[in-house]
Amino acid sequence: MQWRIAGFAEIDSTNEEIRRQAEAGAAEGLVVTARRQSAGRGRRGRAWDSPEGNLFVSLLLRPQRAAMEAATLSFMVSLCVAEAVLAAGPALAGHVTCKWPNDVLLDGAKLSGILLESRAAQNRPGHLEHLIVGIGINLLWHPPDTPYPATNLAAHGLAETPESFLPRLLERFGFWYDLWQHEGFAPVRQAWLGIAQGIGQPVVVRLAQEELQGRFVALDDGGALILEFADGARRAITAGDVFPVR
Repeated sequence: MQWRIAGFAEIDSTNEEIRRQAEAGAAEGLVVTARRQSAGRGRRGRAWDSPEGNLFVSLLLRPQRAAMEAATLSFMVSLCVAEAVLAAGPALAGHVTCKWPNDVLLDGAKLSGILLESRAAQNRPGHLEHLIVGIGINLLWHPPDTPYPATNLAAHGLAETPESFLPRLLERFGFWYDLWQHEGFAPVRQAWLGIAQGIGQPVVVRLAQEELQGRFVALDDGGALILEFADGARRAITAGDVFPVR
């Protein structure tokens, strides 16, 4: 992958800038970064605090695989973030985990946010025109008032800047994206499970209308979490919030 980086001091949202450029015909491999975002956002429209010192970056992809397969890229992105963190701080091995579906945790606290946004291809049914990968990583600062524990790399002794961390992230992204394009989800799935939080452990899954408790036993070929109940029955979870049983 040949990356082309466009950096901004401040912008509304790196995802929005990528979207604008994608709709204007920009090629795959465009990377947009910003020191600050005035309208950063996370999943489900949640605001994403964007103070200077953290990494805010979006990437433009035009994947050749089917749109259903592209959904598994969220696992690839979290894996890339985790591996970039470990490249910066090898001593953190065993402390960095991936939480289903696409969070990266450090000692159980959230370190990054990932937001994927796509546009369907009009002339290729079942495929994507483009996929935007937005990533925010807490390098220097983290919000103190989140409903879940959060952390940053500086708090763990890593003096990373957006300029030093971005090349690590793009290197891992280039490796895994190429592998995903050629071999699909299987190698990503295997590597992700190797650092997954809660695999084999009891978890609580909060859905829109119900809360489930069981054991996180597997990840299926499409990325669904396989939850096993006390009676041995299993259920595939495709969307929800997962928490360890305390």
